[in-house]
Amino acid sequence: MDPDLDQCATIALRDMIKLPGEMTNLTKEDAYTLCSVAADLRVTQTVNGSKGMHIMLKKSRLRTVN
Repeated sequence: MDPDLDQCATIALRDMIKLPGEMTNLTKEDAYTLCSVAADLRVTQTVNGSKGMHIMLKKSRLRTVN
């Protein structure tokens, strides 16, 4: 959550990059690449000055990198 959607996207992406690294043997750089081509960024909230975004990555994408 942040008033700036760009900042929301940055926060969501940074959090998502950690997940493949924890679940697989991907480096941070490889996880970033995976997210950039396979993840979807979605706006969650845009009310009262608060904005939120979340990023989604299919679990099946993680199985292909194990």
